[in-house]
Amino acid sequence: MSNKQPLLNAFNKLSISDNDDDNGNNKQVLTNSFSDWRRCFSRKENDNNYIILDDDTEHSSKDEPVGIFHLSFSEARGAAVAVFRLIDEGNDASVNETDVWKEDTEQIYNINGNIGFDNVNFMYPSRNDVPVLRNLSLIARAGQTTALVGSSGCGKSTCISLFLRYYEPSSGRITIDGRPITDYNIQHLRQNIGVVSQEPILFGMSIYENIRFGKLNASQAEIEQAAREANAHNFIMQLPDKYETLVGERGIQLSGGEKQRIALARALVKQPTFLLLDEATSALDNASEKIVQEALDRACKGRTTIVIAHRLTTIQNAHQIYVLDNGSVIEQGTHETLMAKKDGKYQAMVKCQQMEKVDDDKDDITSIQKAIEEEEKSIRSKLTQRIRSKAFACLLRQEVAYFDRPENSSGAICTRLSLDASAVQEMIGTRLGVVCEVLALSSRIAASISAAETFFDLFDRKPTIDNTSIEGQELIDFRGEIKFDQVKFIYPTRPTSIILNKFQLNIKPGQRVALVGASGCGKSTIIQLLERFYDVTKGRLLLDGIDIRQLNLHWVRSQFGLVSQEPILFDLTIAENIAYGLENVPMEDIINAASRANIHQFIEQLPQGYETKVGLKGSFLSGGEKQRIAIARVLIRRPKVLLLDEATSAMDSYNEQIVQEALEKVQREDPSRTSLIIAHRLSTIRSCDLICVLDRGHIVESGTHRELTQRYGAYYKMLAHNNLH
Repeated sequence: MSNKQPLLNAFNKLSISDNDDDNGNNKQVLTNSFSDWRRCFSRKENDNNYIILDDDTEHSSKDEPVGIFHLSFSEARGAAVAVFRLIDEGNDASVNETDVWKEDTEQIYNINGNIGFDNVNFMYPSRNDVPVLRNLSLIARAGQTTALVGSSGCGKSTCISLFLRYYEPSSGRITIDGRPITDYNIQHLRQNIGVVSQEPILFGMSIYENIRFGKLNASQAEIEQAAREANAHNFIMQLPDKYETLVGERGIQLSGGEKQRIALARALVKQPTFLLLDEATSALDNASEKIVQEALDRACKGRTTIVIAHRLTTIQNAHQIYVLDNGSVIEQGTHETLMAKKDGKYQAMVKCQQMEKVDDDKDDITSIQKAIEEEEKSIRSKLTQRIRSKAFACLLRQEVAYFDRPENSSGAICTRLSLDASAVQEMIGTRLGVVCEVLALSSRIAASISAAETFFDLFDRKPTIDNTSIEGQELIDFRGEIKFDQVKFIYPTRPTSIILNKFQLNIKPGQRVALVGASGCGKSTIIQLLERFYDVTKGRLLLDGIDIRQLNLHWVRSQFGLVSQEPILFDLTIAENIAYGLENVPMEDIINAASRANIHQFIEQLPQGYETKVGLKGSFLSGGEKQRIAIARVLIRRPKVLLLDEATSAMDSYNEQIVQEALEKVQREDPSRTSLIIAHRLSTIRSCDLICVLDRGHIVESGTHRELTQRYGAYYKMLAHNNLH
């Protein structure tokens, strides 16, 4: 309180009346206020809580204008209130806010590394009436690999979050070598944990810098070794800039498998005591998965490892496997002992995944308007609001390639909308009343002009693919025929890397076509071209014989239903997420779509049912739950062409089988619907009419499952890798 009061006094003194024309009095108030600030921010020796302010206001010129600062000080005073409110905000009583920094807690040295969960109960604060873990007890022994398996939402990922101390248990305790983890320094605890999550997070930097985040003082040799262990080194060396290649925002320049391998390398480079793998190989093709799994098996030696897996092939060698259901352990043992258990849950899950032997046969306008209305409440200047609104509308028009550039990342765009618009505002409105004083701040004027030019450039930019264009024809009776005719494609930000080259593919109306191949071979790029996120570099992409560039863009995208590898949910209710982009959707249609996607039963168990908020990016849900909601969102639209990019990759074998049956049922209900499926799990595509094996932008094999298995080629080898022995 004693430290905040001088600052508050300073702001109070600066609440100068607009009718006060005495510049001398204003100057004195300003000088006194700076004195208060100096007292506020000065610190005693050895006190690290405050910084020293060295400005000497006594040397200020009496003629220096201060009127222009009146409004700024008023705004600063309001901001200070918000800052102090945040500082005074109470935190969870179970978490000490100084735990991360205090030095009197135990450091992690010379420990065995046994992890124990002892009767742990947990409920998420946002859903405190829904138990996630119920009296959970398990042991992950030092130097051994412990696997957690079970249906989506059973609590597997929650165990990792609790061990990382993102949350605290509602009751029970978590221990390391018998000591509660609350005895250890949080920062040091996390430095000894390597984590690879289900959805890898990469930053808009180089590959080298992304791996180095795992260990800031890592050498080039250590980084390259970690990349080799994660089966990433070879593909990195094939890139023009190798380890200096920029991955783009959230790794947009890389495929899902490539991102996951870099995330694996980042975890391995720190040589952690504990290794936590949450679906670490879910995005990898079969060949890469096998190699990476062997590397992980080597890396896990001598470390306490917890593995969460839906692909049961990855945990057969685990020393202990725990089967979770509804937040509790229902089975435990090795792979062999669990397989020997008659009618066991684990045995049933394995059978669901086990392959047969290969010789066997319009934009949501309402939501945008709501966002603008909320923005208007907080923006003082109508002009600033107009600039931001127009800039945002222009941004929505831009083609996807525009956002691939580093200067157009989401962070840069937010800065542009926030700070640049405010900079323009400084030259208008009430500021013009003190023109003479403004002229003294030439640098501010230059910044305002530069910001204005940035916006004008954006306003004048014509996107190469304009999603607001009304031009182009609409096919009255679209049959769903797709043809790639000698297509060549290069990403604009990687002009030296050819993704597709003379690519040829014919998809007949109503066909179910699968694309398989190693990560980075061009599978997801094909879907992006169909959605016209990009245009082909050379060749033609035809829909019912018409070049896709001659068709109306909005119509084209309305014909496709896409479920991507990383489902995107909005911070709305489940019902709103399923119906997103549609207007006046009957509730029975939402429920029907959810039922067909095998998510209705789960939703009904929630206290608020379909009105449950999913959180930012669906953070309140597991990966499988998010994916099923995304599938329901597609099914409710009844698209002519269904695009599934690893649509079931985040699901356990039980839910995968049910959803796969639902998708096949949807296909039978409308035999004229064309489906294009990207898959690493080959069990999901056996019934497809055509399977195409891609390698480096070419189709190297194509045919039905039976035809390809009889050729003993690339597809046969992939089956062998994917087979569960």
